[in-house]
Amino acid sequence: MKQFFFTELKNKCTEINNCETDTAKINAVIKAYGTILHFADMARQEGLLRLEEELEKLDIHNPPEMFFNFMLTMVMDGSNPRLILNAGLNRCIAFNYPSYEGLMNLMFLSGALMIQAGENIWTMEQYLKSLLPPCILSVLEKEEYKNTVPRAFEETEAEKKILQDLCDDKEMPDGYKYSLAGQTSGAFTRLSDKGIQRLLREIDNNDISVAMKVLTGKARKRIFDNMSERLAIMIAKDMEYIEPVTLRQADESCAKILKTLVHLVNMCEIAGYETETIMFVLDIYDTIGKKNKELKEKYKDIKKMADDIYNL
Repeated sequence: MKQFFFTELKNKCTEINNCETDTAKINAVIKAYGTILHFADMARQEGLLRLEEELEKLDIHNPPEMFFNFMLTMVMDGSNPRLILNAGLNRCIAFNYPSYEGLMNLMFLSGALMIQAGENIWTMEQYLKSLLPPCILSVLEKEEYKNTVPRAFEETEAEKKILQDLCDDKEMPDGYKYSLAGQTSGAFTRLSDKGIQRLLREIDNNDISVAMKVLTGKARKRIFDNMSERLAIMIAKDMEYIEPVTLRQADESCAKILKTLVHLVNMCEIAGYETETIMFVLDIYDTIGKKNKELKEKYKDIKKMADDIYNL
């Protein structure tokens, strides 16, 4: 089905490139782009259920917007992403939408899936732009559209203050140094700028956002200093929007970062960093995780035995 998506995208973009420029339809595509980002930003700030009320503002006489309504309804109902993808593509095949409408539906389908996955707005902007043919992309990126299309962020003084606040150090609990969070903070504090940049290229932005919830201000600053200002603000907003993380979630993200660091050091892609303590802490983490898994399995067996006895 994914192959059909790319074939359909190619066909619709070819049709648009080969026909005469239609300003009204180009504006409709740009409006669809802005609508997706608006819904995505609302979902990240207020949750998926907030979209139910917002769906009522979509135009029921506009086929692409009704298609978006159909997709987001499936998302809010908790449908499997594969099922949503297949349902969207099935509708594209069944209705055989014309060029501009077909392109908007592919955008809305992609947007719904990214909203469900919780992708950040900057990533969504770049992906949606990648779907557009040059004749539409060039119009979208003109100065006149900066005030009409929702932006992923604006680099205001308030948002820069968010970065400053996140980089203020707070007192850490005893034993923090030898925790996963402490070792991750230490790594980002001691690594060179080049080493941090290499490490960040291998880590998912979501893991960075979660891990930074438990890192020191100094470590956060080193991370932000080795990102573009745009990406730094995006990560800061992610930290603001995501739900409070549990210690387990933070440990999982920190463990991924530390294991990636160990791998890069072993591959000689990051030099001059000792990983013995990190490996020791990771070994304890993995051992505890294994023991917890074994206890859960034993608990299942004991519960089954108790249920069997009760049912006798």
